[in-house]
Amino acid sequence: MAVKKLEEISEHAQAIFARAKEAANRQNDDYAMELMCQLLEMEPAFLEGRVLLAAVQKRKFQSAGAIARKMAAMSATPAALKAQAMLKKNPAQALAEATRVLNSDPVNATALTVLADAAVEMDLPETAAFALETLRLARPNDVKVLKQLGALYFNQGENDKAFRIYEQVLKIKPDDAEAFKAMKDATAKGALKKGGWEQEGDYRSKMKDQEEAKALEQKERVVKSEEMLANLIAEAEEKLSKEPTNLAVARQLGRLYAQNNDFDGALHMFKQILQRQGSDPALEKEIADTELRKIEADIAAKEAQLQQNPDNAALKQELAAARERRDKFILEECEKRVERYPNDLGFRFELGELYFQRENIKGAIQQFQLAIKNPQLRVKVLNYLGQCFLKQKLVDIAIRQFTTAASEIPGMDDTKKEVLYNLGLAYDAKGDKEKAGECYQQIYEVDMAYRDVAKRLGLE
Repeated sequence: MAVKKLEEISEHAQAIFARAKEAANRQNDDYAMELMCQLLEMEPAFLEGRVLLAAVQKRKFQSAGAIARKMAAMSATPAALKAQAMLKKNPAQALAEATRVLNSDPVNATALTVLADAAVEMDLPETAAFALETLRLARPNDVKVLKQLGALYFNQGENDKAFRIYEQVLKIKPDDAEAFKAMKDATAKGALKKGGWEQEGDYRSKMKDQEEAKALEQKERVVKSEEMLANLIAEAEEKLSKEPTNLAVARQLGRLYAQNNDFDGALHMFKQILQRQGSDPALEKEIADTELRKIEADIAAKEAQLQQNPDNAALKQELAAARERRDKFILEECEKRVERYPNDLGFRFELGELYFQRENIKGAIQQFQLAIKNPQLRVKVLNYLGQCFLKQKLVDIAIRQFTTAASEIPGMDDTKKEVLYNLGLAYDAKGDKEKAGECYQQIYEVDMAYRDVAKRLGLE
């Protein structure tokens, strides 16, 4: 199945992609990821969409604190194993499930492997390569991953890429006879193609032409996109010069500036609008999102510079300072929202999470105790409160929070597993091994691979 371009997917799918891009530009990552997952179920061959989704997944994961990332990675494991179990019977469903797992942990090895295997089954080699390249970046010395990627490139006739991959394997494992033979085969096959000894096909059957064609197509799409954006900006600027009091046009222009990565221009426009019309929660959020994107762009630029010059100590300090500035900005903006809208319990829950991630346990408890009034957040809040009290070594109070949370979840979903696991930890902290074991057993009965429950039950 050939990779589909934007113009080749359905109009409905194109509309979803436009909404997803807009959500991604607004840093509304959860909504953008949900839209892209829906789209890729409809159009699995739309690689451009998968690339956008991966970028959003990575940004969301990296913006979380260390504790949140660790928790997300652990919670993703059962879902990844579920996707793996679907692979033989329903590769399309396995592909969709693995894609969703990456929303929580974009470098989950099981999910990326399932994604690659399912893509091969569905004749989506470019998608498989994208998944394996992602895994390769996360695990550069994983010989198994490298060999799988090398075999994929070889089977697709991309012999130069296959050669480079097997060459990397031999740097890690010089005595790997299998990799050495595969590298020789890739060299021989590549020489045959370059010499014209194989049957002639269309231009995409030749690797060099294929790479050049892809590069030209990508360049053409970028140029067209940039030209279109420049035209839209010019039109909005002209219209605003004729209608200087038209705030709708001014807002549209600000968004176009932001889309063009002119964050200063966007912020200037948004702040002018806010000054004219007064309080506007949606616009205030847009300003905060744009300021955050500006910081993220600075971080991305510094990361790219550091890749080129990894020993630059000054650059490392600048990058650390930029990341610290981002984390501080996120926290301060959340605090401001709570101050402006004290009755919005969702904002209080977000602030509680940020405080928890930053080990401000007293601050987190204060916010969670208010957020618990929201019935939709109640179970999550109880789980967090239990963890907060456990950190304060108030074990009995923690046990009450976890017990209440578990009793309010009817089935055995991922949330209940997490609550029961935390309840087990609390009983362990109290020294009650019997009750701790009961909690772990409940999880083991439905998911023996969940975290380390098997080890805690002495089964491995």
